[in-house]
Amino acid sequence: MTDDCLRPIAIKNEIFTIIGPSGEMTIPYGETSFTELKAIYKNKIAASDTENNAAFMLDGITLLSDLRAAVLECRKTGKPVYVMLSVDDELLTENELPADAALIVAQSLGAICFGITADDTETLIDGIHRIKPCSQIPVAVRPKNGTLTDEELSELLKAGTDVFIGLTDECATRFQNIISSENYAPPEIEYIDSVMLANERSAFFLEHDTTEISEPIECNAGMGEDLVAVCGEGGYDVLNIQINSPDDALDFADNAHMATLPVMFSGDDEIAMKLAVMLYQGRALIDGTSLIDPEELKNTARKYGAVIY
Repeated sequence: MTDDCLRPIAIKNEIFTIIGPSGEMTIPYGETSFTELKAIYKNKIAASDTENNAAFMLDGITLLSDLRAAVLECRKTGKPVYVMLSVDDELLTENELPADAALIVAQSLGAICFGITADDTETLIDGIHRIKPCSQIPVAVRPKNGTLTDEELSELLKAGTDVFIGLTDECATRFQNIISSENYAPPEIEYIDSVMLANERSAFFLEHDTTEISEPIECNAGMGEDLVAVCGEGGYDVLNIQINSPDDALDFADNAHMATLPVMFSGDDEIAMKLAVMLYQGRALIDGTSLIDPEELKNTARKYGAVIY
């Protein structure tokens, strides 16, 4: 969570190595595996990175699979990772990835800042109001033309914006005058303290004492109908996916898009669990009663942004 005692900052575009979308659709939407997608980003990063740039910015990402693969590969370089999403007035990307779901996943994977850009400032203001309570990292905006009025700057600051990216020199000067004023005060933000999960289409906020987890769901190649049926029953908050082998992990990955609820992976096979969590396009729970070595379980959760429950 950001420290409200720290004043917001303005950052130039020039400090970033920009990493754009892969243009690939992963299984089951396309023919690219997630492992292949990570390799694509590894090559993009190697070809784009320069010693002069201090950080990576993922820019133009519209799919959660791209976001996850890119953050995981950028993180290996040791450089900070910023994620910048272009959203419409419903705070969705072109491929309908919600900004709050993307934030939850990005921060769980180790991105140090998450931001939005949009065609109009009102969308930026509304967007920061929506995502700031979910944030555990600084949140950013990037205005399309690099400039904002003093009123727009003030509204974005009141909403909780921590970082302004790509401001013109003139706008950056006015921004500095506002935050240096004796009248400036950090906003009071009521942060969400629920367990935050996500999939490709939604963000989820769970309370420990009221969360209802389904009976274990066995994995198979045609399990999509089972997922739809359990989600449609009502009464459950989380799907309990039983992962007993690497094949189970692959089968669920092929069918995960059919699930409208967040998931918890249960199982005692360490390799299968790692594969399931890596391939899941979202932020998942891991069953803490697993017989997998607790340190290995923690390492898996930490690497892929999952929550041990």
